[in-house]
Amino acid sequence: MRKNREFIEGAFYHVTSRTNNRVSVFDKKIGQELMLLTLQNAKEKFQFCLTNFCIMPTHIHLLIKPKNGDILSNIMQWIKTRSAKRWNFIHHSNDHLWGQRYFARVIQNMEDYSNVMNYIDKNPVEMGLASAPSDWKASGSFYKLHNITGLVDYTPQERLNYIKLIAPIPHSVSLLIPPFQLKHVLNHLETYSDAIDHLYTSIPMIPQLGITDTIQEPIVYLRYFTETVDYLIQEYDGVDTMYGKVCNIAYPNNAKSQKLKLTQLKGNKHIKLDFHWKVQRTNDRLLASGITS
Repeated sequence: MRKNREFIEGAFYHVTSRTNNRVSVFDKKIGQELMLLTLQNAKEKFQFCLTNFCIMPTHIHLLIKPKNGDILSNIMQWIKTRSAKRWNFIHHSNDHLWGQRYFARVIQNMEDYSNVMNYIDKNPVEMGLASAPSDWKASGSFYKLHNITGLVDYTPQERLNYIKLIAPIPHSVSLLIPPFQLKHVLNHLETYSDAIDHLYTSIPMIPQLGITDTIQEPIVYLRYFTETVDYLIQEYDGVDTMYGKVCNIAYPNNAKSQKLKLTQLKGNKHIKLDFHWKVQRTNDRLLASGITS
């Protein structure tokens, strides 16, 4: 007789389930989409937290925590039954999709949780299916990197570990960052990954060169600075020409608006870009809040 499973309320589990005879059912797009749909439907039917998953050709991994009285065995039975019915309907068969019982292990502590998270992420890479975890679309890593919500549960802070998987830094972002600062970012990408992502998503909000006459207050500024000068960029043509206010720290009341060449600006070895560019006015001196790395 099979031993009854023991479940701990409020615990995370690493769950693995294999296909019958380890047949490569989920190596094709249709199989992966079938499982993704089934997992999404399970999230709608049951209460559970899914912080990572990976659909491999012959098996699936889940990092899951049942909530509000829902039981892991009920969730897994529904997932396996529903996916099998869908598979057989598509293929006009009566085959057994899944093998024997699924494997489930309680996560013991935060170190264990982190190890399992990384193990699931690296599965497609170690099997030679992807060069990076986020390249495998049927995975939590892909969902977190691309900020796809609804199936995987994660916070913005937890997502930072996946943003660093973007490689290389988007060209539109690398254009704006001074060379030495870009080198520093590449060497410590995990530290500034949130800023890189923020900059990338905000670039389209920078007004195009020559249109601020119709805008009372631009949504986004870029702030370049040295020890003595603030450059508050209000417009950008997307290539090289910028327009903004230039403020000498010693003479804050004499700020002038002028066109600037990005290449010339970046040629100054002391120039830095403030990744956070919400600008405020204090004592007639233009300042920018945020990281000044």
